[in-house]
Amino acid sequence: MTKRATAMEFVVFLYAHFLQGYLAMRAHSLVAAAFSLAALSVSTVAQSATFGITPQVGLAGAGATVQWGFNEYLGLSAGYTGIDERISDVKTDEATYDADISISNPQLFVNWAPFGGHFRVSFGVIAQDSSIDLVGRDFKQTPTNPNAGVVNNARINASFAQSIAPAITVGWETPMDQVGFGYHLSIGAMYAGDPEVNANITCNVVASCLGLQRDEERDIEDELSKYKVLPILQAGVLYRL
Repeated sequence: MTKRATAMEFVVFLYAHFLQGYLAMRAHSLVAAAFSLAALSVSTVAQSATFGITPQVGLAGAGATVQWGFNEYLGLSAGYTGIDERISDVKTDEATYDADISISNPQLFVNWAPFGGHFRVSFGVIAQDSSIDLVGRDFKQTPTNPNAGVVNNARINASFAQSIAPAITVGWETPMDQVGFGYHLSIGAMYAGDPEVNANITCNVVASCLGLQRDEERDIEDELSKYKVLPILQAGVLYRL
């Protein structure tokens, strides 16, 4: 195994475990998002049968949505989920890594309850802005990684280029024409598109870095391409007027 495989595996580890809820959610972001969205919804409330606020958490972080229920079958929701975290001093047998992870997902969905009850299907878009900045240092030469000793540090940025991602979810929540407290649960997927990776590697011997940077970018892009379609899981408590 080479040094670039180690960095590649760590980036994939961060994306996979982050999307599975590995990182803690930010409660203050949830509250701030709820009040911001509520302030923008005043004019639409007058035209809808019900209006709701839903603080929520999920695989992509914490946030909130506002909902407009036009009748028992049809509604509209707009919201935001996100997280901004730093992971430091993750040690492997070959190096030490630091990472900054940022996910920001404004979203807009049309909600359809085909039976007028709890079950619904939602179609929408997510304006995703997701990236990982990874820094590797203290590389150690090992029998399986003989080239690591020439590397001073490696800086890698990985992101998904699909800024407007189509998404679909199915879920269950309190019927759209009912007021008061209720619940919300969504399960689905979004198309994130192809990843973009940029690597900057410095070596003790400059000639040793020739080709290494491009190979690093290609290997990580190949692995992250498996995540073109990302899961969605969100749950929250709603209140409707």
